[in-house]
Amino acid sequence: MVNLLPAVLVGGPPHAGKSVLFYRLTQALRERHIPHHAIRACPDGEGNWFHEGEPAMVSTIRMKLSGEWPPAFVERICQDLEHRCLPFLVDMGGHPRGSQVNLFRRCTHSILLLRADKSEYTELWEHLVVESNLLPLARLISRRGGDSAITSFSPVLEGTLTGLDRHTAEAGTGPLFDELVARVAALFGSYQLQDRKKAYLEQATTELVLDLDEALRTFTTVSTRWELSMLQPFLESLPAQVPLSVSGVGPGWLYAALAAYADPEPLYLFDPKLPFGWVQPVRIVPGEEASPEIRIVPRSSEEVTLLTISFPSDRLEYFQPEPLVFPHVSTEKGLIINGRVPNWLLTALVRLYKTMGVPWIAPFYVQENSAVIVYSRRETHRPGDLVPLPTP
Repeated sequence: MVNLLPAVLVGGPPHAGKSVLFYRLTQALRERHIPHHAIRACPDGEGNWFHEGEPAMVSTIRMKLSGEWPPAFVERICQDLEHRCLPFLVDMGGHPRGSQVNLFRRCTHSILLLRADKSEYTELWEHLVVESNLLPLARLISRRGGDSAITSFSPVLEGTLTGLDRHTAEAGTGPLFDELVARVAALFGSYQLQDRKKAYLEQATTELVLDLDEALRTFTTVSTRWELSMLQPFLESLPAQVPLSVSGVGPGWLYAALAAYADPEPLYLFDPKLPFGWVQPVRIVPGEEASPEIRIVPRSSEEVTLLTISFPSDRLEYFQPEPLVFPHVSTEKGLIINGRVPNWLLTALVRLYKTMGVPWIAPFYVQENSAVIVYSRRETHRPGDLVPLPTP
């Protein structure tokens, strides 16, 4: 069955500011309360952490990729696009190759951010848009300096977009950017998203259903970001150890804390990339031999165990024939979970190691260059506290 929900590809040559535009666009849509999902369809895709973290630090953890993408990664992104339950913004790599053509064909619309000095890339991207039958929303030229300007409103929004620097808080702002946001919002809004979102929330099987986008507005009306200072009062506002369903955009540490707070009762997460949306934490068990889909590097210091987790194909499939295997760790030390881990795995890990008796658990939070306590049975560590990574 063809998925009719929009999937807007944001494409263009390397170093055009595409990822900055993508980040600014999804933040602007969130400020307008437009339900959508932002997917980085590239193994070295720059998540929100890349734009919100300290520059020197994020440059050390960003994965550099050259050559063809892993086939398993392309296949899983294709599945994500096919199964989308909300409109998607899709951040594509700057130099697409033949193996990625299937990703283009699963999108519906395009926003191109081009460079005047890269005519060969302009021809490539325009050819891919036509070949994949994408409906153009905007064709923009990126420049470092000067003023942004609109050159055409119809049939496609065209203009020059300047200042797309990730170190600048208001990068790219102006009439052109505002018009682009308005057009994407109008496209997404034409699919009765609030009704669709309401329907998904009503499909949750638990009595308590948290919409994190709505919950955030009880703390702030001027930001789309959860802050660490919000965690403890948010948990205290909820009944403990009750079945819980959680939907919406939030940092991993927030999902991890909710998993620990509701434990041992059932937990459901809404993932717009998976069929039917609602899933439980993935099945995991303790063991000595890790699953081949996962690379785990443990490191222990006097007070903490650090588990660094990565995936050889950069993506992990939710649907596994057997439970995933993770190592035993010391129950005398705290545990830091480090890596770009999906929420349905992170929440499972928190519950596993909480049950095994680890005194406190903290996922690494790139934006603070520290780990965030999400569960603790020690008075010295409370949810929302920061702890540093152990020194090598």
